[in-house]
Amino acid sequence: MKKIYVVLSSGNSFPKRVYRALTDCRYDHVSVSFNENLPVMYSFAKSQLDVALVGGFVAEYPSRYIAEGGDIPVKVFAIEVKDEEYMRVRDVILRMMSHQQRYTYNVYDKALSVFGASFDIKRSYTDLSFVCRLLRLGDMKSIKELDFVLSPYLHYEGSMNDVISGVDDRHGADYFKKTHPARAALKTAVYTTKLLCRKVYETI
Repeated sequence: MKKIYVVLSSGNSFPKRVYRALTDCRYDHVSVSFNENLPVMYSFAKSQLDVALVGGFVAEYPSRYIAEGGDIPVKVFAIEVKDEEYMRVRDVILRMMSHQQRYTYNVYDKALSVFGASFDIKRSYTDLSFVCRLLRLGDMKSIKELDFVLSPYLHYEGSMNDVISGVDDRHGADYFKKTHPARAALKTAVYTTKLLCRKVYETI
């Protein structure tokens, strides 16, 4: 038997604070890790700090969170699984890492989740839908619901700084690359338009 860790986190940025207020939940993001000290986590989120809404499958390092405000609250659940299930989850992660260009971050689904609605697009996920599908947890509509369902597996709740083994700024450096505001706005517009067109194509 091995353990997989589900991590709920509460970011410091303004959009994340707004999201928490609208969903009445202390946490705004979900990721998974294979280590209780969270040296790396996996999820769907934006790819660059300066480029809003554009994202996909990402490997998240503690520096990604610490840079936004020094520390964040986290809630970690430890789910014990059989070795074959552990390897299945690892294989999915490795496959996505090898073909990141195939997967996109579903910003429309994330936005509509505030109202309890969804906006499914093939190979496009939110952090919540990715973790639920990866671990076969069902179709949950909110992080608050996930928090409740996983409550028997609570492993740690508190400061991220108190649980991480250390922050290596060399990891995840691409996330912090500076992008000119005009270029960032263009990338966001193109990305969201393409994502919407994919949805339209799937429905006709």
